[in-house]
Amino acid sequence: MSMQTNPISSLGSFGQQHFTNIIEGIYGTFSTPAGCVCYLQTKAKIGGDGSSHSQLTRSIIPAREALNIQEMDFNQLLQRDLDDHRIATKLIPYILNPPSNSLPGFFPPIVAVLLPFDHQQQPIDYFDLPEETIEVDHQYGLKFRMVSHGRAYRIQYLVGNDNKPANIPLAVLRWNPDEAKLVIMDGQHRAMALLAIERTITKSWYTAPKGARYQPFYEQHVQNWLDNAKKRDGCVDLSKIELPVTICWFPEPPGQDLRPKPHRAARKIFVDVNNTAKPPSEARLVLLSDTELANILARELLNRLRRDDQWRNKFPLFGVEYDNPIKSITTPRRWSVVTNLEILKDSVVRSVFGPSKIIESAAASLQGKPAYKDMSRYMREQLQVDKLFEKEFHDGPHRIVRENLSNEIFPINDNMLHEKLLNAFYDRWGKGILYLFSEVEPYKVHLKALQDRYTFWTAADNVQTLAKDALFEGVGMFWTIEDGHQLWLDQKKEAQENKLSSFPPQPDISKAWTILEDEQKKIFRKLRAKMYLNSEADKDVDDSDRLFQSLITYAAQVGLVLAWATMHRISARNIDPYNLAKEIASSINKTLTSGPVKSRDRRRILLKSSYISGFKVFNELPKLEPIFATHFRYFWLELILHDGNRESLTTAGVDTNKALDFLEESRRAYLKVLIDERRKQRMKDSAIRSLPDPKKQVEKADKLAKSEVIEGQAHAHQYWFGGTVSEEKKILESTLARGTTSEVDKEDEDAENDDEFGNEEETDIQI
Repeated sequence: MSMQTNPISSLGSFGQQHFTNIIEGIYGTFSTPAGCVCYLQTKAKIGGDGSSHSQLTRSIIPAREALNIQEMDFNQLLQRDLDDHRIATKLIPYILNPPSNSLPGFFPPIVAVLLPFDHQQQPIDYFDLPEETIEVDHQYGLKFRMVSHGRAYRIQYLVGNDNKPANIPLAVLRWNPDEAKLVIMDGQHRAMALLAIERTITKSWYTAPKGARYQPFYEQHVQNWLDNAKKRDGCVDLSKIELPVTICWFPEPPGQDLRPKPHRAARKIFVDVNNTAKPPSEARLVLLSDTELANILARELLNRLRRDDQWRNKFPLFGVEYDNPIKSITTPRRWSVVTNLEILKDSVVRSVFGPSKIIESAAASLQGKPAYKDMSRYMREQLQVDKLFEKEFHDGPHRIVRENLSNEIFPINDNMLHEKLLNAFYDRWGKGILYLFSEVEPYKVHLKALQDRYTFWTAADNVQTLAKDALFEGVGMFWTIEDGHQLWLDQKKEAQENKLSSFPPQPDISKAWTILEDEQKKIFRKLRAKMYLNSEADKDVDDSDRLFQSLITYAAQVGLVLAWATMHRISARNIDPYNLAKEIASSINKTLTSGPVKSRDRRRILLKSSYISGFKVFNELPKLEPIFATHFRYFWLELILHDGNRESLTTAGVDTNKALDFLEESRRAYLKVLIDERRKQRMKDSAIRSLPDPKKQVEKADKLAKSEVIEGQAHAHQYWFGGTVSEEKKILESTLARGTTSEVDKEDEDAENDDEFGNEEETDIQI
């Protein structure tokens, strides 16, 4: 890196024409052994008084306005979504309309980071290398040590006549908004409250970058609060509203190889400041984390959906829910999506990290605390790291031993090594996850219907545009209009209870929600039923809807990934996981679209009930919670290993004999779950509870439970796969009876493995 100090100059503003924005404040440095962050303490205020502080209000922006969310790489995503509803209904009133008896209020500082962008407003890795001079800034009439980064920004530190730092740590930051932006890292809700007030009173929503789309969330609220404040106080002096601001940037350390990437460093700051604040959702932490490999791999799936043409029409990004504000959620809430980020992450965990006990055991539980060592070892095998890296290698300044690679230890500083690891994941497993969730027939149909609505829904007005954007474009907008609609319903209810003569008018965001729920959702459901069941009849639309509600659960989708990982594990080690995923999807689709008789295929086989006369329930799981993912794996294996698929599976490299053995183990585990559940029900029967001996009660309940489960499942197997009920009963009874010694031995071996790793640090189901 080249940094030079030029002789003292009195050129004043020479070269400063590039830096149209300016702010001054008190500077400092937060330094740790891992690096340092420079910061400037200042303030932002409302009003057009022409000061640098009012200009700063217009310059600090949320990531959703600084970045092209639709085109940006998920590795550059900096923030959890703004809760526009909370800002409009809670924070703005805190500023404009506090209770009359309230004590003074205060917003703590927001934190903004200066980040590099190119002329197309896309984030880039670095600013230009710094050049240092000492000059007199005639605007202030003071001498500064100036560190300039090309035409992007300049930081000026006040010095005395001896060119040493002045006693007052005064600094001036000048920047070019075309090449550098102040992106909010913390306090984005407080900042947005200030921006909403500023943009409303100055009528500048349409001049702010992408600001117009958020105008409906705020303008009416701000105007109402301003009117209330004027009625109460006679006037509102907005010039007194000031917000403390901390601006951060990352200095260039000596040695070009150690240059920090500002966007990556900014994500680290975001995670740090939010560890002690209101926790971001699990999805947002996955999008931000650079310290856990599982999170990075899950994020890579979204990156591929966004940038790879292969998925543009098959699996559009709006088919994934990755912006849910709830802290932890396993099943998607949007009716339009096929999966969510939490499911994708755990699909990565199960396929790449295992551990082997869950992949190889039909009755394994997803609960508990698997050891890091086993999962790390499994990951190194699945990603074939011995083909990627030397036994020892350097990742920037750090030395890594290949056999120590884990969820926390992996190359991230060296771009080439990092990309090599990501590509290995994507080529072997990531591409297969996306293929399964987009090509298995029910998911394929869902995404096709969704793409159809995106293409053929023509928004006729602003409300329609808001509704369509919420479903397909705007990150976080879906939840905002949901909250806005609920607020209007609450206001309407309150007016009814108070017997008011008129109700509050329905705002645009509530109208947009009505369009989504009362119009578009119905159109989509009918279209999906037509595509999947070839019918638009109400009963078939209902069947289709209930089927998909089951298939978008964690249990169903992680169960599908487990089936894939298991078949890979028990087959030839050189079989390519992606090719196997394609073969598995093809097998499932063949089974679903065929049937035991010409008049009945198996598209509804995973339904728990149906309006069809004579329908037999194959899926009798009591719930579809995450803990039942291993048992949903059994359903997929039945579809995969159906008679007509075995020849092609064998040709693809699958050891069908081992696969059929595992299928039987899975069937036995599933039957035991059903019997245990049925036994609990029978123990409540008065006839059984009246037996005097508790042991006899259990024996009677168990006998009835086994008989009923076998009878029900025998009829289901006959209905969906053919044969006779008596034949199926014999098979199921034999399956239950064959709890072999080898399985008991295997359970003992698993317990010993648990003891082996019992002394090391452990983790929950999610890494």
